[in-house]
Amino acid sequence: MGQLGKGTGMRRGSRLRHFVRRFVKTLVVLAIVSAAVYGLGEWYKTHDYLPHFLERKTDLITAEERLIVDDPEFRIYDISFEGANGLSVIAHLKVPAEGGPRHPVMIILGGTAAGREVIGYLGDTHSWMILALDYPYRGPTEDLSHWDFVSIVPDARRALLDTVPAAMMVLDYLHGRGDVDTDRIVLAGGSFGALIAPAVAAAEERVTAVAILFGAGDLEKVIKANLPLSKIIRPPAAWFGSVIVSPLEPLKYIGRISPRPVFFLSGTEDESMPTAISRALHDAAGEPKKVTWLELGHIRLDAKEFHQQVLEACREWLVEIGYMTPDEAFILPD
Repeated sequence: MGQLGKGTGMRRGSRLRHFVRRFVKTLVVLAIVSAAVYGLGEWYKTHDYLPHFLERKTDLITAEERLIVDDPEFRIYDISFEGANGLSVIAHLKVPAEGGPRHPVMIILGGTAAGREVIGYLGDTHSWMILALDYPYRGPTEDLSHWDFVSIVPDARRALLDTVPAAMMVLDYLHGRGDVDTDRIVLAGGSFGALIAPAVAAAEERVTAVAILFGAGDLEKVIKANLPLSKIIRPPAAWFGSVIVSPLEPLKYIGRISPRPVFFLSGTEDESMPTAISRALHDAAGEPKKVTWLELGHIRLDAKEFHQQVLEACREWLVEIGYMTPDEAFILPD
């Protein structure tokens, strides 16, 4: 019995040592793979994607306009753009009814199928044209399960990156019109659009001024601040997400906008774009630049007072750079 117990104990000890060795080897392999993935991801995040955006630019084939609002003071069109390489995007254009001199243009990065809604928040825009550009994404966006969200990542990423060449195609359209003041074309990106606007402006010199509204730099930290996940899962998920969208990292492009003027509007109470990473983007920009802080949280599309403060701050900047006269202002609708 003693020898039998001793033999059983030896076998158990041998199995335990074998298990420990396999466990340690597995940990070593996982550590090596994780380090390799992290290293590749960090290398990819430093990659300059501007040549890809320029290569992806395409000739404008069609711009199909559809009148949806015919007001005595302005007209609003839905426009479907189609490029030679199959790139397509929808924009919404508000045009002053009066003729006369050429009109300055504000291009707004308005989100997924949100461009018309953005234009609706603006009232009297005087002599300005407003063009709100939708993101070129056609998939689902609401009531997504975790698996649904993962499944749309490739298409959503492709659409986000295609926003840059899509904006370049829209600028071809604007320059082809006879009523556009091509010396005053302002690109305005708010919230998510503020994260894409630096790449668009860096790729497209025909943008003459840029407004970054409630934006920030360092996409990993931006994603981490906005992910509704546990504290354990959030850091790796934010890192992985930042790798996926790293071609649009604002810190890569914001410095390339200079010497064109850049305006930053940030909120001191904006938890979605924390102060530190907002300042990082401000600091990375070249001159001339203007930074304005308001005691506001993140963008609230349903609050008229919020819109009024934002529009007034933008108006002050446009007056300073000579794009508006002091007696002009964007007036919100009643």
